[in-house]
Amino acid sequence: MGAIIGSALVGQLVGFYPIDAAITAGLCMANRGGSGDIAVLGACKRMPLMAYAQVSSRLGGGIILIIGSVLFGAWLTK
Repeated sequence: MGAIIGSALVGQLVGFYPIDAAITAGLCMANRGGSGDIAVLGACKRMPLMAYAQVSSRLGGGIILIIGSVLFGAWLTK
């Protein structure tokens, strides 16, 4: 819920439609990749946003990998 609300608010601040920002940045960042993007965008009938959903999925996956490597690195050095 935090990712959806946060991305909607930031999207509105920079001039995007809050619903579109919440869908692409909030929901597509936290789903299961390309098939999850299709499911999310198909359910809300916003398939033209596929390019933005793909960017959001890749950035979300990269952020998770960075956080995981930092946490595992700190855990393994103890």
